[in-house]
Amino acid sequence: MSDRIHRVVVSLTDAMHKVPISIRESLLDCEINILDKTTMLMRLKSGIDGFRSPRYYQQMQFDAVGYEDDRHVRSELNEMLVQMFRHHRHACLLRLTPRRAHNVKLMTRLLVSDVDKVLQKLPYHLEGINVEFHDLRKFDMINMLAIAQRINRRRDQQSRRNMQTTRDMFEWLHTEYNALRGRGTGDEFINVEFVLGDGFQKQHRINLAIFNIFDCNERSDIGNFFKELPTGRQRSSTLLTDCIKESFDSKRAIFTLVLCEMPLDKECAREMHKFLQLADMACMNIGISNKSDLQVKPLDSTLSLECQSKSSSTRSSESKYLRCCPLSLSAEDHSKLASWYQRIDNKFAEVKTCMERHYNVQYRQKFQKISKELKNLRSLQDKSGGDAGRLMLKNGIKDEAITAKYMEVLKQFRQLEKEVKKSPFVSTLSTYMITKNYALVNAEKILQEREVTNLHEHRSRMKIAFW
Repeated sequence: MSDRIHRVVVSLTDAMHKVPISIRESLLDCEINILDKTTMLMRLKSGIDGFRSPRYYQQMQFDAVGYEDDRHVRSELNEMLVQMFRHHRHACLLRLTPRRAHNVKLMTRLLVSDVDKVLQKLPYHLEGINVEFHDLRKFDMINMLAIAQRINRRRDQQSRRNMQTTRDMFEWLHTEYNALRGRGTGDEFINVEFVLGDGFQKQHRINLAIFNIFDCNERSDIGNFFKELPTGRQRSSTLLTDCIKESFDSKRAIFTLVLCEMPLDKECAREMHKFLQLADMACMNIGISNKSDLQVKPLDSTLSLECQSKSSSTRSSESKYLRCCPLSLSAEDHSKLASWYQRIDNKFAEVKTCMERHYNVQYRQKFQKISKELKNLRSLQDKSGGDAGRLMLKNGIKDEAITAKYMEVLKQFRQLEKEVKKSPFVSTLSTYMITKNYALVNAEKILQEREVTNLHEHRSRMKIAFW
């Protein structure tokens, strides 16, 4: 994790906790590919000049991208608390969503579980938590806790909640906050003040400002804010943008985490493109504003089939192409591009077919080895007589041919990659080749896992039969 204090994270959430994994992944595969912990590819809806093509992709780079329960996504939130408590630094969490959606699970984990875990490792103890909760409208801020007092006719409480422990925070999140959050009409601003003691009669008061910013696809203020962030001037502002601009003031050094939360359901495909474009613009402009370039990192893969086979010199020369599409294409160009796509698709399909046959061969060979180790091979030879040896020899010749075919087709695919890099359409085709390499890595992983599972099952059955 870098030392940047302004960070952007894309978190994919199953808001209803009801979307099966198979459906969830099919929804994502139609629109995006997550390449690694920081990089994703998004399929663009159409090509340039009205030419519709499903094969245009845009690469996006964030500080972290993944599912909300992924360790590297959770560690970003945890690091924010570490910065607050260890370095006594105020922090800000900007939670952006494309709709009006709350996430009490996130709030509970952050303000209860993670606070407890971080403080256990530091020489501080929690003496109190003070909470303010506001409904942030375009030109007005409404104190929701004060409204709750009037509704309940209780005048003995202040317009904020004072708590002693994270257990009190848990109860507040699941009772009063749970009831009040549905009454707001604007964005939410929750200010949480942690009061820490260090055992020397000295208190540290640290603030975490949480902004729940809703309906980001249907508004212009938040997009304009990030668009104009590098200039340092806001031509138009709202109460929200006036509040959050302090979080990006380099002189104040407030640790700020922009959490772009994309709910996963049947509606997400309609909202995803516009929302991720906003997240991408925020990440790039925050980087420009901080004068720290976001470098495109090579993909990590421990599998035998690597996503990319680039040298460091080649990678640096190609990185400029990854974020762009051709500016203009003629009808003849589109025809040539379609031919390139057809070549890539055909070779990709051939590699996948040969890969599956190759792994089937490996599975059969390992199965025969296990059979021999468990002395089942002898019984098979007794039943089949001399034909067994001839059959194994015949299969061995076929197996070598299948493996050789796979290696040859894979070599041809790599050669096609080199041709793509020399083509006039490298800006588009290189990104498309990344998606195909990514698909091959996933396919290989599935075949390897299936092979291991099948071998374990056969080993167990053969042990039972042997004994």
